[in-house]
Amino acid sequence: MSQYVSRTVHEDAHEDGIWSVAWSSNGQVVTGSCDELVQTFMVHRQGIEKKHTLKGHRLGVTSVSVSSEGNRAASSALDAYIRLWDLERGEEVGSIDAGPVEAWTVSLSPDGKLVASGTQGGNVNLWNVSTGTKATTLQTGGKFAMCVAFSPNGKYVACGAEGGAVYVFDVDKQKLATSLTGHSLNVRTVAFSNDSTYLLTGSDDTRCTMHDVHTGTQVACFEGHTAWVLGASFDPLDTHIATCGSDTTVRLWDVASRQCTQTFNDAHSDQVWGVAFDPQGSRFCSVSDDKTIRLYEAAVPGSTAFDAPVIHASGLEDCFKAQRALMLLERSESSRNVTGCAEMPPEVYVQV
Repeated sequence: MSQYVSRTVHEDAHEDGIWSVAWSSNGQVVTGSCDELVQTFMVHRQGIEKKHTLKGHRLGVTSVSVSSEGNRAASSALDAYIRLWDLERGEEVGSIDAGPVEAWTVSLSPDGKLVASGTQGGNVNLWNVSTGTKATTLQTGGKFAMCVAFSPNGKYVACGAEGGAVYVFDVDKQKLATSLTGHSLNVRTVAFSNDSTYLLTGSDDTRCTMHDVHTGTQVACFEGHTAWVLGASFDPLDTHIATCGSDTTVRLWDVASRQCTQTFNDAHSDQVWGVAFDPQGSRFCSVSDDKTIRLYEAAVPGSTAFDAPVIHASGLEDCFKAQRALMLLERSESSRNVTGCAEMPPEVYVQV
């Protein structure tokens, strides 16, 4: 089983809490924040560097999504606008006035031609990106659609709703394909596997469930979070998933065994809103209300996840910081949490 280590954190990546994250195939990490900004970052070996600051929203950004080609992004905000961005040039290329609470979260279709938005009335609107007009409305007959996601093959769009309902629509037929059960409280995150076979859902009931999209059958339940599950993501090979929540933890799960393999208990100091895997490699990131972006990298084969911490320090106070990081590393090797998942060190890259 893969083990991950967190060596890099970008503090104060935004001026306020970060509410959403997506990792584009062109290498950019895209974030949306309560500070009304969408920003993009490039991940390098020695850190995370800001690339674009995208301005336009007038209230907090509630979600971001990227196209499969990696050159376009979409965002939604409390100002009721959907904004479209060119990630190469770092500029806005379109906007859609969706109406009050008609675009709580958004998801770009893989080809970048449609953007789905979840509405307060429980429906999912599909918007034409090129014209900015509504293409169709997919009706659930349910409550507030709190999260939406296109499948990677573009055939389905899923939404999670207030009260625990999950709906999967056939995009071409423009009708409901299946309704999924398994949650008793609000569903705040939905994510498809990369082969579009499975749908992962996370809820206020502290659980994540995984369903077979074609049969609607629940095939797994991941339990371990102690508060709302706010984000979930499959790795590029669909062998692991990462989850995060308002319990401030980030957890890694093995899909085959359905077991938690790692828990990052001190990854953030406030609730964690999103996780996203790098489509091109074995690393992922998380974002939080604490305004930070944290990077997790797969351990090098043949070593442990706790080897070779990268620590830079100068002066007495900074040396104490470095020593503390090393002590946390040593302690974590023998520590176990109540779910049996290895506790991971909070930060082993100290730079001042």
